[in-house]
Amino acid sequence: MFEKWYLEELINKTIRDIWKLTDYFLLKLISNILDNAEITPLLKSGTTVNNIIQKKNYPANVYASLKWLLDRLKLDGFVSMRLDNNVEFYTLSNKTMDYDLDAIKSMAEKASPESMAAFNMLELMANNYPDYLSGKKTGVDIIFSPENIDITNEYYGNNLFYNVHNIAGAKIVNWDISTRKNPQILEIGGGLGGGTKQFVIQRLKENAPLNSFNYCFTDVANKMLRSTKKALSTLTEDLSAFTFKKLDFNKNLSEQGYAENSYDVIWGVNAAHVSFDMRFSLNELFKTLKNGGSFIISETVRPIGNLMIQQEFVLNTLDDYWNVKLDEKIRPRHGFMDWNDWVRALKEIGFTNVETIPDMNVLQKEYDNCYVAVVRGIKP
Repeated sequence: MFEKWYLEELINKTIRDIWKLTDYFLLKLISNILDNAEITPLLKSGTTVNNIIQKKNYPANVYASLKWLLDRLKLDGFVSMRLDNNVEFYTLSNKTMDYDLDAIKSMAEKASPESMAAFNMLELMANNYPDYLSGKKTGVDIIFSPENIDITNEYYGNNLFYNVHNIAGAKIVNWDISTRKNPQILEIGGGLGGGTKQFVIQRLKENAPLNSFNYCFTDVANKMLRSTKKALSTLTEDLSAFTFKKLDFNKNLSEQGYAENSYDVIWGVNAAHVSFDMRFSLNELFKTLKNGGSFIISETVRPIGNLMIQQEFVLNTLDDYWNVKLDEKIRPRHGFMDWNDWVRALKEIGFTNVETIPDMNVLQKEYDNCYVAVVRGIKP
């Protein structure tokens, strides 16, 4: 179901072609970071991540980010890695990097102006990475500072590569509720409202009613509630079915006013993976669903063609992304997971009929860089 749509319309040829350009762009940015931070000389003779941190007097919490940079270069052969007593030693390879940042960016802009949001965000992070590594700035300082917030808003709200998560999730939610009578919908971790806006846009395009459901948009930050309500008002004057409330899925939901067995659909776009204790959060959401209710998540997943997805270049600078509770059955690693991990996690919680829509087994045979998956489970 929806496989043809996913391969031909959602992850279209433009996205596929420009995605390759962003990878080349990112590799060159990483190389520049290592040069500007004077880490390159250490790599010429071979070094460890901890040794770099010690010699550069970096704070310990940059370990995950620094290791990711080296592993990303290693993936394309610009760095080699050997194990010595289970310690990873990284060394620059002889492979040369001929990528030109301006030429790549210009090529992408001609193909799709909407792709610039991704390039601008990667560039913003790269320009500030040496200060992040040295402890002068945090990821929050870089991403959410007033002088950078327009770049961040564009990245999450008008980004050729990120919009597909909102489009895919909203499409499956609209499909799910099409057979439900006056469904109660809860969106978690709504952020800047990209998913909500797509939900409304798709209904307007199909002339579907905006008063045949009750929709509760939530986020942990009041600012997100206000900005999303304002954004939705530019699409339609009819927001009578929508409410905007705070919700923290790292805490007990009933104590926050979300009663058990009260929603027909709970959904979120790139939200569930940031929970500190995913088993706890999924259990809370499971209890809040009605019997027969759907839990739908549209998530960035690790494609088989490149497990090191470029969004992590940004997110690794945020402690909440990697400083989480691991669980062998629910969350085997921090950050983004494989789609198979999500299916297994939902089954472990007690969801039935757990599936990816469209079917990722089919999709990844056709295209090995399927980086967005919509996973759906039913509360029995």
